[in-house]
Amino acid sequence: MRRFSIDTTVTGHPRLRFTTVLINIGAGPMVAYGHSPVGNGDLLVDQQIATSGGALMSIPSGFHMYFAGDGHHHWHLRDLETYQLQNSAATLKRISDKHGFCFFDDVGFNLTLPGAPQSPVHQKADCGTAADTSVTMGISVGWSDRYDAKLPDQYIDISDLPAGEYTLTATADAQGYLQERCEGNNSTTAILQITGTTVSVVDRGKASEACAA
Repeated sequence: MRRFSIDTTVTGHPRLRFTTVLINIGAGPMVAYGHSPVGNGDLLVDQQIATSGGALMSIPSGFHMYFAGDGHHHWHLRDLETYQLQNSAATLKRISDKHGFCFFDDVGFNLTLPGAPQSPVHQKADCGTAADTSVTMGISVGWSDRYDAKLPDQYIDISDLPAGEYTLTATADAQGYLQERCEGNNSTTAILQITGTTVSVVDRGKASEACAA
């Protein structure tokens, strides 16, 4: 996480904004295939995993995709990431209203990893349009997807939050829907000092390296 700031809505509500980066350092691409519209307009989602022979194997997941008119006008995977802010005593907790994620090969992270393509494979356009009834989005090995602080819903409302030190946690796949080589590096934290409409970084933190080997 990076680029912490606080803005204020026209109605006077302060919001903690921040940038997050979703990184794939796994053994294969992270691919979600949305299909089969359900009654509320969502798509069911399968995880597609490349086998040793190169074929794709589809595994049903608990995720859904939904089409959002938040200015992006494309499909989103629902609740791929969650954001939570809490004080040291865990007696105060705030969560983000952000639920939609369109992910793709946005920024190269470590293109020396085995299987990492040297140019983007998954594109923003893969997130589709309203007319689509099947959507495939993904992040290649060695690539990352950045969610900038200025994006819609990329914040936590901190109205009436007392001044103090807080821990901000971003977690990918909190529900455990995706099959991964290792689950130990899905969260990252930062410790922030928040006072009114100002924020400073106490400890920038970093993601767990439990899966680095």
